[in-house]
Amino acid sequence: MIALAPMLADRGAPVLTVGAARPLLAVMGASELTPAQVFRRAGLAPDLFDGDDDGTIRLSDYFRICEQMALQGGDESCHVSLRPLMVGTSELVQARLRGCTTMAEVMEVLANSYNIIHGHRYNQVQRRGQLVSYVIDDANFPYAFDPDDAFVIVSLECLLVYVHVLLLSLALAPLPLRAVRTRGPAGAGRGHLAFLGAPLRSAAPIFGLDYDIALEGMAVTPAASPVLSARTIYGGVADMLDRIGPVAAAVADIVGRVEREIAGGRHDQAEVATALGMSIASLRRRLGEAGLSFRETRAALLNSMARAALDEGAAIVDIAENLGFSDGRSFARAFRQWNGLAPGDYRRQHCLSEIVP
Repeated sequence: MIALAPMLADRGAPVLTVGAARPLLAVMGASELTPAQVFRRAGLAPDLFDGDDDGTIRLSDYFRICEQMALQGGDESCHVSLRPLMVGTSELVQARLRGCTTMAEVMEVLANSYNIIHGHRYNQVQRRGQLVSYVIDDANFPYAFDPDDAFVIVSLECLLVYVHVLLLSLALAPLPLRAVRTRGPAGAGRGHLAFLGAPLRSAAPIFGLDYDIALEGMAVTPAASPVLSARTIYGGVADMLDRIGPVAAAVADIVGRVEREIAGGRHDQAEVATALGMSIASLRRRLGEAGLSFRETRAALLNSMARAALDEGAAIVDIAENLGFSDGRSFARAFRQWNGLAPGDYRRQHCLSEIVP
């Protein structure tokens, strides 16, 4: 299924529900860590998790807790894996990333580094048509929990945030994120992904970040990255989240609002601007602040919806009608421009990639 990312909490900062984060207390207990000490060294209140499950904590605080669990427990996997990662793993990854000059190199080095560390090809950089994706296939990962446990799902979704924020820290510019994929179910409770401002594809077979292919050519500045200079990547991501939260919230707000109007059937820029209570010029300016145009936003959303519908086996003529195209031929033409291949070819290639390991 594909659903638009939900709105951010009113305060604008990326958040995680207390209920989603609370299992960390049990993990600390099983690892003989004292929650009060973890929270104190993370600079957090000892009653952080005392509220209702529907309450929220800052996503940056989640990463600060993970940092302290890693440092105090001697395991940078935070005890989610049966194979612990020694403290110092972050330094190894940070050192390798400092030699990169383009985002393409960063993605490959990041995936390769963690695959070497974990001893398996869980991380992959995939290219298809006009998209480049950072994919995490955890099918055979040695979890210390049930792989389908809600806490495992949330942990991997937060790992996607970890990857995206790390990339963002190296580019110091908006990234063309087109979709986020998760094994998690559709529905509420995804505020920790909402701030990314991209359509969310739930119940996918893997976890992934889908970017426009233009990302690969973006130059990076490792020396200026606050994440690469931090003690651990967890801590660097936490600091970066606090810095970008309000900006990311504004971007997610306008992009999310525009995407909801497009998904609702308004495909003309003037119609969307009117529905949002602003002029076309204001809409262009607001989207421009997010590094996007209306045409790019519309194309990215329709392409994401089209790919999801093809993956689910929908008929091409039905997809064309649902997305507002006059006929299947005009839809196929647009799809070929977006992805470099026809809808039928995309479906056949995707089905083959799902079968071949």
